[in-house]
Amino acid sequence: MVEDKVMQVQEVYEPKVIDDFQLAGLAAETILPGKEGKVIQKMFTSSIDEHFPLFATQLLSSILGTDIGSFLNSLLVIIKPDNKAYVYQQFPFGVTAIPKTPVEPYRAVFKNNLADIIGVFFQDIVIDLNPEDGDRIIWLFRENWHLGLFFDLSGNLNGQSILKEMGFYYRRLTYLNEYLFLEKSDNFKQMIEEGWFPFVAVINDGIEKIQLYYQENRKYPSILQELIDSFNEEKLSSLTSRWWNNSLFAGKKKIIQAGINSYLANTEEGYISAVKNLATELEGIIRIAYHQDFGKSPNTKELKEYISNQGKNRFTTLGSLCFPDKFLDYLNDYVFRGFDVQAGYLPESRHSVAHGVAQDDVYTQEFALKLILTLDNIYFFLGNR
Repeated sequence: MVEDKVMQVQEVYEPKVIDDFQLAGLAAETILPGKEGKVIQKMFTSSIDEHFPLFATQLLSSILGTDIGSFLNSLLVIIKPDNKAYVYQQFPFGVTAIPKTPVEPYRAVFKNNLADIIGVFFQDIVIDLNPEDGDRIIWLFRENWHLGLFFDLSGNLNGQSILKEMGFYYRRLTYLNEYLFLEKSDNFKQMIEEGWFPFVAVINDGIEKIQLYYQENRKYPSILQELIDSFNEEKLSSLTSRWWNNSLFAGKKKIIQAGINSYLANTEEGYISAVKNLATELEGIIRIAYHQDFGKSPNTKELKEYISNQGKNRFTTLGSLCFPDKFLDYLNDYVFRGFDVQAGYLPESRHSVAHGVAQDDVYTQEFALKLILTLDNIYFFLGNR
């Protein structure tokens, strides 16, 4: 009975087979007989690119032999070194992801629990279509109202690394709106200066409110307040519970939890206590981690670079949703920015709070939450240790 069901599933994935498929690439320019010319053998393009219809039609019509533009949303072509091509219009698909909280096998995974997507795969319990070393591949997919097309016809494909590379393209299209917003330098710069960041905790769970707030030219503070209010006791408890898996956080649990409890009191006094507590503790955790790794105490510059590099090591994929490459800017321009008493420049920052020069209007719910979200990023960048 089980074997019959397996056979039924395999029939769903039954490919079209082309015995001698010698496609080598797409011409990048007009090439006359006997003359040199450029041939594209590896590329990603999407429907937001103006030349996408031409690329897709030329590449895919050679496989399916028909007008595919009006109906085709997905396709996987695996071409073996002997030039035998397997063309799948139905195929298994999944992503390799980093979750925010532990996930047990065969349990539902919700989008708001994903911190990052680092790869894709074409495999289930019945069939494995993942490319192997030396294969050639063509992949068409639809995501976020756009089509993506990737091909590698070089014959030099590495089966493991190509799945991570394809994951980058899939993630790019899945979160296209977020990337387009964050990649505008003015948007990112303004966000950082005001203490907002694509924190791990808001990826898939609130980043759209930050995006909307700045797209509306900061005219509607209620948009940000909705995000702030969403971090209620239940949500913060879920967020902080993962921290204690890290020995550095666990060693400071009583102190950090006191700051969280003060925040949850939802009073002016509570926010003051939370800011005073958490602004210094987040620095202390980084310092202790640095000392464990290098056996010495860092200066402030080394401290900031260290935690940023920890994030880059942990989220190694190009264009990570966690933007570890921008975290150093966030630390420099917001968390650890300086102050000037004589000039009357006393911004909200770890330094102005720790040195006791910050004005009382700095100790807000918003500032306290930003410190909590920064601590959460630090936890993810350090990992469990």
